[in-house]
Amino acid sequence: MKSIISNFPDLDHLVEKAAAISGASGKVRVAPLFGGGSDRKFFRIFCGSSSLVGLISPRRATEESTDENDSYFRIGNHLYSKGLPVPRILYADTGEGRFLLEDAGDLHLQDFVRYRPTNLESIYRHVITVLAALHRKAPDGFDPGFCFDSALYDPSFVYERELEYFRNSFVNGCLGFEIAPDELRPDFEALAEAAGMRKSSFVFHRDFQSSNIMVRSAKLWLLDFQGMRFGPPAYDLASLLIDPYVRVPEGLQDKLVSIYWSCAGKHQGISKGDFIRQFEAVRLARNLQILGAFGFLGIIKGKRQFLDYIPFALEKLARHLSKMSRMKYPRLEKLLLAIRRHGLDFRRSNP
Repeated sequence: MKSIISNFPDLDHLVEKAAAISGASGKVRVAPLFGGGSDRKFFRIFCGSSSLVGLISPRRATEESTDENDSYFRIGNHLYSKGLPVPRILYADTGEGRFLLEDAGDLHLQDFVRYRPTNLESIYRHVITVLAALHRKAPDGFDPGFCFDSALYDPSFVYERELEYFRNSFVNGCLGFEIAPDELRPDFEALAEAAGMRKSSFVFHRDFQSSNIMVRSAKLWLLDFQGMRFGPPAYDLASLLIDPYVRVPEGLQDKLVSIYWSCAGKHQGISKGDFIRQFEAVRLARNLQILGAFGFLGIIKGKRQFLDYIPFALEKLARHLSKMSRMKYPRLEKLLLAIRRHGLDFRRSNP
């Protein structure tokens, strides 16, 4: 444990806090937890027969008064107060980026379904009920001040943070293309308008996928909620269904959309037809965001395991475009054809 603490000085402070919170008088043991794409560091701190999770998240240099740590703390406490299944925050120093959390276990949903592939539909029915509860309960008392990096998923946010992210980090940064902003602008502007909302009383998670859902003691736990903001609930449903870590069959996806609508449709304030159109738009935006993230994580951050998911995400992109009105996004369709001709070498010669 000494070597771990020497590498992470803030961990010594968290170990002391964990021992005090748990009342443990014996030896405290620490084990690192390996995350996905995040730069944050997680540790399991064993205190006698119990365990807590320590999180070290250095505060980012920002001119904004609210950063990711503030959002994590405020949104986490808000969701917990609503009885939603998130780990309780037992200690927080947002300025130093030090947290102690209730332990949600080691079993991610993406791993859980591998052990029970024949039960995929029943498992995902349960996930949908949790998602519907999140969308129903979370808006009550949710404050824009909880959010860092914009409180609303509006067209400008979609354009810059998802569509341009795809162009910069995947198309140019990962594949080595040289696509200028204007080449995709008309399609991106149309999609941003279709996906984004000028105002909304709904909030959504924005990264609702299997690696952010834990299974422990027959209960689901939701993680990484710090990006929650006002916007379309359909985005979370799309994120879950096109999640590349669990390849939900197309037929089951359609069924789960109907199940979600049965659970949450009466709270949406729109017709089912309008909801489906919204779902299709945010699904396409999310698909592009996923590719941008995989390009950024795989090439820029050097986490090359994420490159393995790109072919599947591109296959989904082709299907989503084909389901929409023909030539609705002609520049994006043309780009997809060029990517297929180019092949997927991901600049593997680069470090």
